[in-house]
Amino acid sequence: MSETSWVEVVGLVVSLVTAGSIIFAAIQIVAQTRQMHREFEALYVQRYWSLMDQHSVGFRRGMKPNKTDQLVLVQYLQLCEDEIDLRRLGRVTDDTWRYWEQSIRAQAMESAYRGALRGSARSDFPSLKKLLSSPNGYDPLIWSDVKKRWKGL
Repeated sequence: MSETSWVEVVGLVVSLVTAGSIIFAAIQIVAQTRQMHREFEALYVQRYWSLMDQHSVGFRRGMKPNKTDQLVLVQYLQLCEDEIDLRRLGRVTDDTWRYWEQSIRAQAMESAYRGALRGSARSDFPSLKKLLSSPNGYDPLIWSDVKKRWKGL
């Protein structure tokens, strides 16, 4: 082999290693971003269970909500509003959003939550009201699939 062909081979190998390193780094960045989303989502799951644990025993058994339960109902509605806003900002993954949306719809259909929402001011919970008035799946995030993937969603 001539000296020129060795230089070309070495240059090609270096280019391939560089390209592989860049691809590996990009995959790592996306994976790390996805993990950060999961950790952030876990905080909201903890917040949900903290609220549910505050309901009275009577409420859990199907009795009418007391004053503390009423406060928890409103706090839950605010949690839903926050979750919808986080999705709109691209902080909630696609898989988590699909689950949260179904859960929000199901819980909001329960009479106590429905009553708390009806009793709220007209300007309260606009994102939640929009979600519940959408007959089919609602996604407040309007990013392209490519951007979602790059952002780890």
